[in-house]
Amino acid sequence: MTGALLAAFGGFLTGGSSGMAKETSMSFIENGTIRVGVDLSIGGAVTHVSHVERSGNLINSHDWGRQIQMSFYSGPHNYQREGKRKAKHWGGFPWNPIQSGDSFGNGSRVLESRNTGTALYVRSVPMLWPMDNDPGQCTFETWIELEGSTFRFRGRLNNRRGDTTQYRPFHQEVPAVYTNGVWHRLMTYVGERPFTDGPLTEVRKTAREPWPWSKWLASESWAALVDETGWGIGVWHPGVYEYHGGFAGRRGSGGPKDGPTGYVSPMHTDVLDHDIVYEYSCVFVVGSLTGIRQYAREHNAQRPASLTWAFEADRQHWGIRNAVDGGWPIAGGIDVALDGRRATLDSPFVFWQADQTPTLRIRASFKTKGREARVFWRPYSAEIHTTASWNAWAASWWTEERSVAMPVTNDGTMTDYVVNLGQSGAYRGALCGLRIGFPEAVKEDSVRVERISLERVGQ
Repeated sequence: MTGALLAAFGGFLTGGSSGMAKETSMSFIENGTIRVGVDLSIGGAVTHVSHVERSGNLINSHDWGRQIQMSFYSGPHNYQREGKRKAKHWGGFPWNPIQSGDSFGNGSRVLESRNTGTALYVRSVPMLWPMDNDPGQCTFETWIELEGSTFRFRGRLNNRRGDTTQYRPFHQEVPAVYTNGVWHRLMTYVGERPFTDGPLTEVRKTAREPWPWSKWLASESWAALVDETGWGIGVWHPGVYEYHGGFAGRRGSGGPKDGPTGYVSPMHTDVLDHDIVYEYSCVFVVGSLTGIRQYAREHNAQRPASLTWAFEADRQHWGIRNAVDGGWPIAGGIDVALDGRRATLDSPFVFWQADQTPTLRIRASFKTKGREARVFWRPYSAEIHTTASWNAWAASWWTEERSVAMPVTNDGTMTDYVVNLGQSGAYRGALCGLRIGFPEAVKEDSVRVERISLERVGQ
């Protein structure tokens, strides 16, 4: 699991449930190249991945926080429920339903499962990780389909929480992946020229921190955990650039029930409304590091990352700060209710080159006291970050120097605004995010945003 409780990691390797004491109910699919198995006694999480050319299972199941599984986060920050016990290791954790089970060893309940031989479907009620037998007020759905040496993983959260508060955006593991100790080399590409055969980087933490995971931007949207020969499992999540991962324990040895583990997770940052339906899809590639990267390259060419966000049915992973929106479902746009604070709308991590994309177009209406919004851009970082260095970098993201003014009509008229970002001398190099700073507002002012797009030269 990921999270803010750095001191809790001592209990992560030794505390919590042990898979050795549980009976399993496995459901396998295979196609002559790879074999994938889910455990129906723990929510249908993936506990087995193997390849016909190699012996052994890649996936770690030391406790119910491992496996390949869905894991989501929302408020409140220190989730509590009357009559339910919370693990001391995870005392400050927020609401966190996970697919396998909780840290006390209670497995998540499967409601339905189907197996066609090469495809799996599972519907389950997840447990809240830090709690003792506290099922989430939601269901998970998982679809897994095999194709050659790959399998597509599609996950869906159906929220039905009684707490209707709209909490701030939280990190979402989409999904979380844990391997056995043999697959300890975490490899990725962090450079500014994706898909040009630039050198790969090994994510290997040297700083002494209680929390073992690093954070980075994967500009090719993939990362892989491989053995000493460069063979293992990669996850490619198109359009996702923030990744977390690392290794904990003794490198190079250990099986599914042992403590040593590699971890990697693509990360989105999203609001999870009390009634949201939240879905994502990614692909796992089993094989050589060269083959994993080649798969990402070939399929990226088929569906290059979009720099257009149309808020027709969801938030497109944009997040509001210092305000709330109209909630789920999203219908044609994001309706922001302002309360007098200086609110912003922040993009997900994305990747583009400034000289190729000089223009921003925003379709929005403003009913605000002020008549000037501001557009900020975030510089790219090719560094593998510790928690401390990431936080220091984050503090420098949004500066007046890296921004331009956007005059607005503040009478509520829906307008297409065109912003020349290239007019600023600070708009240069590789960039990875946008922030729209809304105009000065008073209580009951509002903004509606229907579409945002970065336009390439000649577009």
